[in-house]
Amino acid sequence: MAVEFFDVMHEPELEAGHSKKVLFSSDHFHTWIHGDYPGTKGPMHRHTADEMFYCAQGECTFTFPDGTRKALKAGHVVVVPKGEFYELENTGDEYMILLGCRAEPHKKPRFGRKGEAVGANTRALENR
Repeated sequence: MAVEFFDVMHEPELEAGHSKKVLFSSDHFHTWIHGDYPGTKGPMHRHTADEMFYCAQGECTFTFPDGTRKALKAGHVVVVPKGEFYELENTGDEYMILLGCRAEPHKKPRFGRKGEAVGANTRALENR
């Protein structure tokens, strides 16, 4: 594997509904850019591996099943243990850029509250 460098702040904005651009994936880890426009919200879901988000620009509010909400602002990091449910929403007034990584390969499914696989990000298109 060759070492790769990315300028996250100068990547093109991502099209709504395709808010994840994978930068690197191996059999045990992947990292990506997540970008969303103000008002965009994803589904409540969980993953089968620990993950981390760094907010490079904007504001992302995490909502948890008990209704707790916590804003992640530029320069902040959040670590989400495997199995924890959360929902992402761009509650700021600008295009949001998150850098994420998870300890599993890309394309592993995320799961909804009933254990169902949550696939394509159509909710982001429907909830802007």
